[in-house]
Amino acid sequence: MSQLPDALKVGVDSIDQRHEEFYTLYETLKNTPDSEFLVAFDAVILHTQNHFAEEEADMELIVYPNKAEHKQEHQKALDEMNYFREKASSGKLIFAKGYVKERLGDWLRNHLLNMDSDLARVITQNL
Repeated sequence: MSQLPDALKVGVDSIDQRHEEFYTLYETLKNTPDSEFLVAFDAVILHTQNHFAEEEADMELIVYPNKAEHKQEHQKALDEMNYFREKASSGKLIFAKGYVKERLGDWLRNHLLNMDSDLARVITQNL
């Protein structure tokens, strides 16, 4: 059963599947106890790195016109995740948990509704 809200689906199975996996990991991370937070955060970061690499490969295949901006958004998101992961590992768990609960979900929604929906539109046009 899908946890990803229908409003966040872009209509391209491969993209929606990656987002479903991210969303499941993200929901787990939001609710994980402090003692397991770093492991759960690492799982989100690893998935995100792979997810972005796959998405960027999709962009290359279709000669996506907004590739540079989209890749910049990916790098910015990874940099931010890694920054807060470092905060958590240095004993400042409250900052990382705040980021996860207050900002990461908003980033996901905005990225899906803007950047990824545009990518899905171009992929669909190229099928």
